[in-house]
Amino acid sequence: MTDRPLLTEVCATTAPGAHEPDGRALAMPRVHKFGGTSVDGAERLQALAAIIRDQAGCSVVVVSAMAGVSDELSRLVDAASAGQDTRPASDPSATLAAMKQRHLDVLQGIVKEDATRAPVAARIEEIFDAATQLVGEGPGGEAGRFGDQLMAVGEDLAVELTVAALRAEGIPAAVLNARDIVWTNSEFGAAVPDFESVRRLAPSNILPLVEDGIVPVIQGFIGSEAGGATTTLGRGGSDFTATLLAAALGSPEVVIWTDVDGILSGDPNLVGDSRVVPNVGSEEVVELSYFGARVIHPAAAKHAIVSGLPLRIKNSFAPERPGTLVHPDRGVAAAFAAVAHKTDVALIRVRAFPTALAYGFLARVFGVLGRHRVPVDLVSTSHSSTAFTVERDEDLSAVRRALSVFSEVDVLRDVATVTVVGRGLLREPGMDALVFWAVEKTPVYLISQASDVSISFVVDEAEAPELVRRLHLSLIELRGEAEEHEVLEVEAREDEAREAEATDEETEEGAGEMEAAAEETEEGAEEKGSRRRKGEER
Repeated sequence: MTDRPLLTEVCATTAPGAHEPDGRALAMPRVHKFGGTSVDGAERLQALAAIIRDQAGCSVVVVSAMAGVSDELSRLVDAASAGQDTRPASDPSATLAAMKQRHLDVLQGIVKEDATRAPVAARIEEIFDAATQLVGEGPGGEAGRFGDQLMAVGEDLAVELTVAALRAEGIPAAVLNARDIVWTNSEFGAAVPDFESVRRLAPSNILPLVEDGIVPVIQGFIGSEAGGATTTLGRGGSDFTATLLAAALGSPEVVIWTDVDGILSGDPNLVGDSRVVPNVGSEEVVELSYFGARVIHPAAAKHAIVSGLPLRIKNSFAPERPGTLVHPDRGVAAAFAAVAHKTDVALIRVRAFPTALAYGFLARVFGVLGRHRVPVDLVSTSHSSTAFTVERDEDLSAVRRALSVFSEVDVLRDVATVTVVGRGLLREPGMDALVFWAVEKTPVYLISQASDVSISFVVDEAEAPELVRRLHLSLIELRGEAEEHEVLEVEAREDEAREAEATDEETEEGAGEMEAAAEETEEGAEEKGSRRRKGEER
């Protein structure tokens, strides 16, 4: 495989402004990302086409694989990577054949004309032939490279079907390969984009199509490394792709199309009155995405903050609903936005041995975590002890052995995190007090608050649902009702004031009319008297 050319050799332009035709300013396109449920079948793809057709400006479309496809591909990767001695749970060839038929059936539902459908069907066959060959050859000594190449199949198929759906609606569209734009490092499975390359490549690849009235359709989640091999940005990375492209293009916003109405104030399966949060700050969304609300990928929210890029989350099943607008800034007014919870969490508590040095303890703890590449969510610390949460399915045996060299280590696995997200939690007096009042007597293992937008508690997993309900009821539902009541009272007082003012005006007008009538009567009497006197004189 040959290395790709230097960036300067492939980028004729470096900024969106270089693509302004005939000296006219080109309005940058909105980037629309559609998730798996939004492309899952002919009906959903036709709905996608209708959404793009109804947009006021030009559009770029980023798509994920159809619902369930990435999970099936992931199982194939796991089975192939397990080795020759492990018998796979199902026949990989049969799995790929069923997946191919599923996509061909969707194509049949989108495109009725045989001649129009034939080239797309041929491309689908080509993608599956390559996938079958890849699975047959196996990963060899490059499991990561193999996994990313196979996982990309779902997005490669989705762009073909999306373009077919758009064209069937009369919308000019073309596939634009993400591998040519989203350049990354070689960390297969969780590749890091080369932001400068994306900033330069996106305008030169995308804007010429937009200028010609064509909707570019790009795979989410995937990119390529320096040698040209396919890489992936990690599960859920399509959101990240959309924000990368939008930031590079200078788009007015990214629209994330999903199967919910926006960011909800709580899990509707747990709380009594879950509400769509109409406006929220990017920092709050980052916290929510890490601690239970899986509406948007954390990396996408972080990149939106850095780029000053607004995000809008909408329901592709009900596009008329306003959704949630995610602002780059977090706003000014203090308010509670949502309560999230996360299960499958483990809590690690580390206490320094009495003979340990008075300095360097935390450095040693986090040095161990760094060497073993264990991501940490929440942290709480004191002079000689610290506690932190990690994903429960992490293999912690090696970490525990390394920490035990210089400290006592406990691991609790049946715990969950409950996080309150909002604005002003540190700077506004009394906000934290309301939170702790709602926590009441729930046993808490760890409390973490390092920012103005969130406060988190680690509790027994069995206690988490009730704590979520109690926090949501007291901080959002009841406060929301009180605020609505206050608004209604203010409106009622304003109405009363307007009615009183109108009554006063009517009274003044009536008095004026009476006064005018009296003046007219007086003038009439004087005129009549004058005529009488003149008659007497004659």
